[in-house]
Amino acid sequence: MATDSYGQGFQVAALTDPPNAQTLATNLALMAGQTVMRFTNAAARAAAITSPVAGMHAYLVTEKRLTYYDGTAWIIQNTNAFVYASAVQSVLHNTATVININAAIVDDTAGLNVGGHYWLTPMAGVYRMTAMVSWVGSGGGGWRTLWLTSNGTQIVGSQGGSVGSTVGTTQERTCVATLAAGRQISLVALQQSGGALSTDLPGNVAGSIEFEFLHA
Repeated sequence: MATDSYGQGFQVAALTDPPNAQTLATNLALMAGQTVMRFTNAAARAAAITSPVAGMHAYLVTEKRLTYYDGTAWIIQNTNAFVYASAVQSVLHNTATVININAAIVDDTAGLNVGGHYWLTPMAGVYRMTAMVSWVGSGGGGWRTLWLTSNGTQIVGSQGGSVGSTVGTTQERTCVATLAAGRQISLVALQQSGGALSTDLPGNVAGSIEFEFLHA
């Protein structure tokens, strides 16, 4: 008996082949494993699929997450986030200060740690990140700048700055970085106006980080 032309292992009966209920049942079972399966949660998925195969997809209803099996573990397919600081914050002169990220509009993997003011990467891969800090327009001259850190170390390409007292508008920086799983990504701000300077709160967002998972 021939197999399908897409290399998926389905047996294709010819008109001259005798009826075979077992072949039909096998094809249906194989088809189920190659569609997007639905489970109540991860525990139900684990109970039903004891020997997953690389490429399987499963939607978790309770978590509202699409997952796939990469041959070693189940991976969350949607890994985007937009986390932000919902209150203004005073930043001392020439003092690198972690912005108090404490809320999220989107957080597919629930990676926001409010107490630690960071977002935790759910898996290793390449991420596109856009950081933003808004400053008040008052204050002396000098630099205002921002950058992202991974477990306290500055991420290359993430720093952006402006000079002068007219930078009381939004500062924004986008970078791409390869990150390991479980990295704590924080937003840091620094200013050199000569005294303490506060962040601003346009649209109830004083600072933010947007994450987009590009690929493993």
